[in-house]
Amino acid sequence: MLAPESNSSNSYSQDASFLSDASCSFIDKAEFDLADAPRFEQEAARKSENSFRLVLASRSPRRRSLLESAGYRFAVLPSEDGVEEQAERGELRDADPVSFVATLAYLKARNVVERLTAEESDARREIASQLTDVDELTPIVVVSCDSVAVCGGEILGKPDDRADAERMLRKLSGSKHAVHTGLTVWKIAPGDDLPVRRVETSILQMEPLSDERLFAYLESGLWEGKAGAFGYQDGNDWLKLLEGTASNVVGLPMEALAFVLTRIVP
Repeated sequence: MLAPESNSSNSYSQDASFLSDASCSFIDKAEFDLADAPRFEQEAARKSENSFRLVLASRSPRRRSLLESAGYRFAVLPSEDGVEEQAERGELRDADPVSFVATLAYLKARNVVERLTAEESDARREIASQLTDVDELTPIVVVSCDSVAVCGGEILGKPDDRADAERMLRKLSGSKHAVHTGLTVWKIAPGDDLPVRRVETSILQMEPLSDERLFAYLESGLWEGKAGAFGYQDGNDWLKLLEGTASNVVGLPMEALAFVLTRIVP
């Protein structure tokens, strides 16, 4: 049985150099072996055709691309503007990185779930318009994520501007760092009102960046909207994945998502 929550986040350090596990989770890690991921992914993608209506609560084109590439059928309904900013100014101001991504992913999912379960739901009509031939009685499953890079105990979210991106990249240059992604999977159905929450962690090594290489990347604009001011999916040869999964670094841990989906949807 999947556990909706635990307090395991307290055991993880903010600094990548102290992280011993490549994948930490609110669910007992013994339940999930990465070697089984292809089987989980095939089963979950198949079920997304008619066993549940998958809703991605994100505007991220990278997360959308990951789902499309894996063969999922899904709709997109982002959380409302202001959810993230309000949380960062309030309850998450002093949160540790693992709690930060876990809570923010949950809050984004909750916002979408509340809109989908409202009596007069424009959100439900939007989902129906994207999944036109799926029975409206089919359960909805909302998926939400949030990712941050962490180096030297500092949370590196999306850069505010080019100067902020340069600051982050100079900090990461030549160092080992972690990427934490909070994942919330929320099935909307009678008796299934508790979300499953996970935090997946990957460890990367960034080569020392010369001023020329740094300038070229900043000029490309590829840093925009990406935690830590870099995109692993951009194919940079100065980034090496040491532990964990590449999809987690991109922002949606596909292996963990498939594992959860195959467990919560019959």
